[in-house]
Amino acid sequence: MAVDRALWWSVWWPWVLVWCVTALAIVVAVGSVGWAWRVRRRYTPARQVPGITFYLHKKSVLDLYQAGGYGDAISREVEERVGTQRKRKLGVAWRSANAAGEHSSEREVVSRYFTEADPIAVIGVLLDALEAADGVVHVDLRDRTVVDNVAVARLRDRSGGGPAPVRLRGIDSYVSIRGVFRVADHLGSRTVLLAPFGDPDDPEDGPQVRLECHHDGLRDGDLPDGPFQARCLGKVQSWKAGRGELVVRPVAIFQ
Repeated sequence: MAVDRALWWSVWWPWVLVWCVTALAIVVAVGSVGWAWRVRRRYTPARQVPGITFYLHKKSVLDLYQAGGYGDAISREVEERVGTQRKRKLGVAWRSANAAGEHSSEREVVSRYFTEADPIAVIGVLLDALEAADGVVHVDLRDRTVVDNVAVARLRDRSGGGPAPVRLRGIDSYVSIRGVFRVADHLGSRTVLLAPFGDPDDPEDGPQVRLECHHDGLRDGDLPDGPFQARCLGKVQSWKAGRGELVVRPVAIFQ
């Protein structure tokens, strides 16, 4: 019997080794997928309902597709919504002239969609695309919190990692800022909105987030009277230390 076992082992040991390595590889792969899923879930906030859109700058949305880093994601969202069967990847240098024609066709479809679609449909495409690409940092001014998602993790990695507080002035992703806003000024074709950091007794006290809204982007041309809670999707422009204002270029504002 011992001889039979030795003979069996001498013949089959390479296959036993292969099976063991394969099983180990499967275990590692499953573990990696599970770990990645847990990390993704940890950094993915619950889907937020936009609310009522009372400001939308369509040109900024279209510029985001044409010149920004999220064109592919936006194109995919539009293509899915209009129900076409075109390939979703944009043309690149090594692809054929036919692919370049497809790229132009996709751009035309997206441009026409943003021109003709209802504002709420446009901002829905934009939000879904940015969230899918992990391109939004969620900020709540009232309690001074930032959601710890993938966009924030990338920001920390670029700044050397660690648990240091996120400085809003250093965010280069898009920001979704929730706060209590008020009309502060009217400058020609723009209306200025301000919102304080935190919840001070005097809303004009301390640092502020500043939004300049084009009048042609205001739906129905109306703004709420007095302070109002809202969420702004935009891009951080600069920090004005002399005035204590974080200037954010608004793409859309929801109430």
